[in-house]
Amino acid sequence: MAPNDSVRTGGVPELVLWFDQVPDAIDRLKEDHLPEAEWLDFSVDSLPRLEDALLDHGDADEPTGFVDDAMAYLGEVLMGVGGGAWGWDTESAGDAGGQPAIVPDAALEADPILPMLLIADALNVSSGSVFTEAVASLSAAVEAVRTHDPQFTPAKEHTPGVDPDPEVPRYPWLSGWLNEREKTFAVWVEETGLPAQTWDFSPASLDVLERLVRERFPAKEEFEEAEAGLFLQGASWYVGEVARRERDAAWHYLDPEEHDTHWAGDPLMNQPGIRDGNLASPMSELYAAAVLDRDGVVLRERLDWYAES
Repeated sequence: MAPNDSVRTGGVPELVLWFDQVPDAIDRLKEDHLPEAEWLDFSVDSLPRLEDALLDHGDADEPTGFVDDAMAYLGEVLMGVGGGAWGWDTESAGDAGGQPAIVPDAALEADPILPMLLIADALNVSSGSVFTEAVASLSAAVEAVRTHDPQFTPAKEHTPGVDPDPEVPRYPWLSGWLNEREKTFAVWVEETGLPAQTWDFSPASLDVLERLVRERFPAKEEFEEAEAGLFLQGASWYVGEVARRERDAAWHYLDPEEHDTHWAGDPLMNQPGIRDGNLASPMSELYAAAVLDRDGVVLRERLDWYAES
């Protein structure tokens, strides 16, 4: 807990810096510190296992990258229970000049929570249940509100790169591209030279497509010259459609006039209803299969990158 008058949710440069790095911190936790931890799924059930991992790691008196990254994950899970937003406790925390805080949904009338203090308590007590007790306290506050407002759901501030992106209207360019691919699918199937039943949108059919792409484009230059043609455009749509049907993915588009990123301008896939879901470019996946990793099983492995719904 932290005094309400020392925690601010805006106007603090340190908070802006922290908020911006939360997605990277969680990625590091998953990829560098706990690469085998498939249980890091933002569920409350993951917190006892995170607490055990911290106990195995050691003391939090001298903060490490692991502890800081665990703090970001812990805060996001707690906000999944009690809503709210990241804040900043402006009271000095050693040499840090303050520390991140969780400010639950105002309707709960709950005090701010300092994830770093929770971690310190977990390491000092060594019970393995400190995080679970924090969740229980937030859950009790939520249930107290629901006694007079049964429809109440705590509101959480959106964390870019962690929470699913809000649904956005489909861009006309993407709609036109998708319509064209659907209309020319039969022509594309004929162009592949394989029986129509081959293309059943199953994961196994991606292996067939991968072999075709490698046969047709043995070099980078050949792939790039054909990228705008019927075969690769149709193949890109097919890869995306398998993800849509198998992994609840959705077509996505970033307008180059609005987004300065290499992702802009091409049909993309995301998982808007799944927290920490996958974002992928089907054309880039085909390029990886044909040029970057000709000996791998790229398309099937990339499909497995999508989070289970």
